[in-house]
Amino acid sequence: MTPNSPHSDCDATGTDTNRRRFLKNSLIVTAGCFVTSLPLSGLAQNTSPTGEPLRAFIQVTQTITEHKHVNAELAAHFFNAFVKKVPEFAQQITPLVQLTQVGMSAATFAERAQAAGLEGLLQQIITAWYTGTVGNDYHGILVSYQQAWMYRTVSDGLVVPTYCDNGPLWWTAPVPDANSTAVIDAL
Repeated sequence: MTPNSPHSDCDATGTDTNRRRFLKNSLIVTAGCFVTSLPLSGLAQNTSPTGEPLRAFIQVTQTITEHKHVNAELAAHFFNAFVKKVPEFAQQITPLVQLTQVGMSAATFAERAQAAGLEGLLQQIITAWYTGTVGNDYHGILVSYQQAWMYRTVSDGLVVPTYCDNGPLWWTAPVPDANSTAVIDAL
């Protein structure tokens, strides 16, 4: 059949005018919209800690770092990484919480933790937030790279060091033509 035939699936511009194909595509789009509107929490593994252990972890973090605005989602990821490394971490943090008081300075809190023999655990929490990694050996768990607090002090002037000079996912752009004179001249 030719494209101009009245029984063709495509019109003169090459677009599909077949009613069945239109209904099929509409059904796919509708199903896709329905699926994306469903809450995905049931499909994903629920790893977020709930209740007191996470609140205790955030309270200890706020006290020792004196950062009052702590990202709760990132705190949950750090907490989960600590629990993965040390399963009894939730119980270990309880004595630290008992040492905290409202308005306490980080120096006072650190002195109390040292007196109680908990300075190692406190140092691990501080190190995790600032480096973005839980654990200091080669088995460490990377929780956050760009949001690590060590980059906060220079965030207004420097980008996070990375091999990706043009930002995240810059390599998804099409590869330039190797025979292009612009590419050759840029070298």
